[in-house]
Amino acid sequence: MRNRTQPHDLTVYVLEHASPIRIRQLRMLKTVAGMQVVGTGTDPDSDLPAIEALRPDIVLVGQRTGQSLRQVRLLTAKLPESIVIVLTNSGFSLMRRACLRAGGSYCFDKTLEVDELHSALLEIASMGQRSSGP
Repeated sequence: MRNRTQPHDLTVYVLEHASPIRIRQLRMLKTVAGMQVVGTGTDPDSDLPAIEALRPDIVLVGQRTGQSLRQVRLLTAKLPESIVIVLTNSGFSLMRRACLRAGGSYCFDKTLEVDELHSALLEIASMGQRSSGP
């Protein structure tokens, strides 16, 4: 997170290819005080220029098969100050460890760990608001 001189919302960019899941994530983010969605997209590769320009505090990235871990590595390399939260289709420990090794700050199953994701977002927002004071 960046140093701030006055309190304001943490910025979030949502990358999710599945529209119903992206809509659910956006609804959830509306319930988290201290966070503001600054953009959405469906593909880390094509959305990377916008993400780099916005430099969000948090990137929620839905994992897809194939290039997913490469995309997590790319996002963390291009946005070292951002928190990258990987949302997978599988919460198995091997997948979770692979996502974290690739640079993800957090990893959740996007359908089974919605409450855990929400709790983590609340905690991040709380820490962001405390650290952004004068």
